[in-house]
Amino acid sequence: MRMQPKFLIVGETHRPHGLAGEIAVSSLTDFPDRFKEGAVLYLNPPIPEIEKLVIERITETPRGYLVKFAGISSREAAEAIGKRSLVVPAEEASPLPEGDIWIHDIIGIEVHTLDGEFLGSVRDVLRTGSNDVYVVQNGKEYLIPAIADVVKEISLEDNKMIIEPIPGLLE
Repeated sequence: MRMQPKFLIVGETHRPHGLAGEIAVSSLTDFPDRFKEGAVLYLNPPIPEIEKLVIERITETPRGYLVKFAGISSREAAEAIGKRSLVVPAEEASPLPEGDIWIHDIIGIEVHTLDGEFLGSVRDVLRTGSNDVYVVQNGKEYLIPAIADVVKEISLEDNKMIIEPIPGLLE
């Protein structure tokens, strides 16, 4: 049985902006509702003095967001947060559309060809914009496009992905 994470990363803090405690934040989630006024986020690694962060004000920018968190009211307080992951408890995860799978469920899954050849395990998922790409390693590294022509089956119960390689994919 696969271990489920306790928290899911939804964003990342970057640098302070201005003197009033705003922080530049990037989103790492496909669910933009995560970043709205009143949303509750947690830091990873945590800071003992900060139990949770509540978005007080948020402004979208070309590079992400400028966020004012409740209780962070100076540049110094924003600098103390530094560059950290913003997480939410896994049980608060947004529901996925039918047929979609969480990236953390794909990591570690074994990849086999239709002929039964073991290629390795998924070590990473690259988000390319058009389709995801699974990084599969077992001595060699393979980049497997997450498209229906290649990925024929994913069974989380069996911890297995079956692929039909297109010409040149495994060379």
